[in-house]
Amino acid sequence: KVDEEGFARAMEEQKQKARDNQSFSARLSTDTALYDELDESLVSEFTGYDTLQAESSVAAIASDGKWQDVLSEGQEGTIITVKTPFYATMGGQEGAKGEITLGDAVFQVEDTIKLLGGKIGHVGRMTKGMIKTGDVVTLSVHAADRADTCKNHSATHLLQKALKTVLGSHVEQKGSLVTPDRLRLPISSR
Repeated sequence: KVDEEGFARAMEEQKQKARDNQSFSARLSTDTALYDELDESLVSEFTGYDTLQAESSVAAIASDGKWQDVLSEGQEGTIITVKTPFYATMGGQEGAKGEITLGDAVFQVEDTIKLLGGKIGHVGRMTKGMIKTGDVVTLSVHAADRADTCKNHSATHLLQKALKTVLGSHVEQKGSLVTPDRLRLPISSR
């Protein structure tokens, strides 16, 4: 027997969790017109294949739907830097988390997003102090999360190969989700 009511409740709980998790970064990152105002020559150099920490200058700060010169304690926002070791959400892989610091000031990176024109946005909240445009900051990715995400990313490739081997070459991957905690690999076997 299948508990259809229990399944429906669990599915609704999962959908609500997904909506709650997306709402924070969506609220801070979906105003594309704002990002269109940035100088096209600004491009974030991704250094995360070689290191999980980098020094870089803050090129832009967005908060409350507009550009700011300063992000202060308690404020949510997006920080764009010239260099970053933070991997942006792409191809089903969750964006990196970590901290951007300047002395005692701490910006907690809760998501990393790819923006038009090769810019990378660090979405989060100032938990201590303040950071200004032009400051040279230290960007640090959570190493354990990155390692677990890499393992799960590799596991998606291994799982896909195993499914093709066992079920046949007609099996196709239909997206993926890779986080430090888990992976999801939807497939079609038509």
